[in-house]
Amino acid sequence: MDVRKMRTFGWTHVKPELHPRRVIYPLAWGFLPLGFCFMMWMFGSYEDLIPWFGAASMMLMLIGGLAGVSSRYGTLNASRVGVSLVSLCFGIMVWALVGEGTVSPLFGLLYSCASVYLLFKALDFIFKDAGYVFEREWDAKQRLPHQALHDWDVKSTRFSQNCMALKRFDGNTFVQIYGLVRGEKSFLRFDLLGCQSRLEFKAFNFGVQWPEFVALSTSEEE
Repeated sequence: MDVRKMRTFGWTHVKPELHPRRVIYPLAWGFLPLGFCFMMWMFGSYEDLIPWFGAASMMLMLIGGLAGVSSRYGTLNASRVGVSLVSLCFGIMVWALVGEGTVSPLFGLLYSCASVYLLFKALDFIFKDAGYVFEREWDAKQRLPHQALHDWDVKSTRFSQNCMALKRFDGNTFVQIYGLVRGEKSFLRFDLLGCQSRLEFKAFNFGVQWPEFVALSTSEEE
């Protein structure tokens, strides 16, 4: 499918609004206590504070990750993003075990570094996506034409601002359809995540009968 063909069926290419600044601030502050942990461990000073600084670092990193997820709808469906956020949550538990003396501070530091690496891979997935998002005006009373979606996981045919239908190509590449209300108008959005180039976009078989959407929209207007 080409972008120009989608436009002929009434879909408009829109640019997703990403907010990297919301992510940068908590990440920057998260590196500070993690750096203190390394210094206190290396020099053997204030060792009782290491678990607290480590847990604070993981908490700030988690806030940064959640801010990145909020920048693009549906990114939690990507396995890379989900694994990174779960690893940060476990990171907080790891530092609690360090405080109890169950595991060593070195293990906590190594685990934190691995979690931060996974987080940056997830943020790279979110912010380096090619941004193939399309929308068309849609009557909120009109049902999604599920018969026009082949090999899709149709969650709901009713208009909803949550995911209505999803199709996976792999764990980190999928397309979803969801509703959007802007002012007094409602829209359907076709959002592809994990696509890096136009060539990839053309190669995907979305399994959508696009004329079905046009026919329903036209009949509603009549």
